[in-house]
Amino acid sequence: METDQLVIEEAEWKKPHLVARPGAPCVYFNVSHSGDYAIIACSNSVEVGVDIEQIRADCPVDDLARRYYATSEHQGLRRLPPPGRLSHFYRLWTIKEAVLKCAGLGLSVPPNVLQVELRADGIPSMRCLDAAHQSLAGFFVRELALADGYVSALAVEAESVEIEILNEK
Repeated sequence: METDQLVIEEAEWKKPHLVARPGAPCVYFNVSHSGDYAIIACSNSVEVGVDIEQIRADCPVDDLARRYYATSEHQGLRRLPPPGRLSHFYRLWTIKEAVLKCAGLGLSVPPNVLQVELRADGIPSMRCLDAAHQSLAGFFVRELALADGYVSALAVEAESVEIEILNEK
């Protein structure tokens, strides 16, 4: 593929995307960075969204959860013992942000309209509490274990997709 076949444009909510020239293959991508790490997701068939966050002990978990999480998520966090609360908070956040980025909406949609449940089978389930954004609950999400002290998630707009992780811890 020639470089002049690809143009990067910025969508309404600042999500960059590739605009392929006629005849060029389609490429979807998303980028996130935090601390010393960055993550890039690419696909030739579906939209993708990623988020990585460094777990910071000074994070005001209760204040942020009260503001950005669904009531049930906030209450669930408050019931967890402090050592698990911080990790759980970040896990919920990276899932929400990956989904919102995948949808191309970013934080134009308040994260508290997306209610995430961390199930025992390791695959998060989502429910949208806002009728205007019901499609957000249909994304496939996978949490990624990339580096100690970080949490990350990948969202794709299809339930049945082959995922290959390069350089996963």
